[in-house]
Amino acid sequence: MIVKSTEQHKVKREALRGGIGSVLFGYVVSPGEGREGSRFQMVARIEIEPGASIGYHAHESDEEIYIILSGEGIYNDNGIETRVRPGDTAIAFRGESHGIRNAGDDPLVFWAIIAA
Repeated sequence: MIVKSTEQHKVKREALRGGIGSVLFGYVVSPGEGREGSRFQMVARIEIEPGASIGYHAHESDEEIYIILSGEGIYNDNGIETRVRPGDTAIAFRGESHGIRNAGDDPLVFWAIIAA
């Protein structure tokens, strides 16, 4: 399966998970629309504007990975904040919590993948 960037379903969401500002999603696999039998629940290119964030939240029954493409952010890994930059990967395993905010002057862009 190939999904061209021009074919991604784009959605802007506000105050995501209790965060600040808006977050732009470019969905490859939208929540609830994955292929039957697949473990992928969501695959999206995410863009967070400066000062905006995805609030701290738990992954009780799934896992999520962020692959940072551009910009700078602060990743909250189970209560420990760490600066993330392009090339960094952050993983929230089942039962863990995380959040991320844009700490730079440019958009923070990353891939987010949720699997069960």
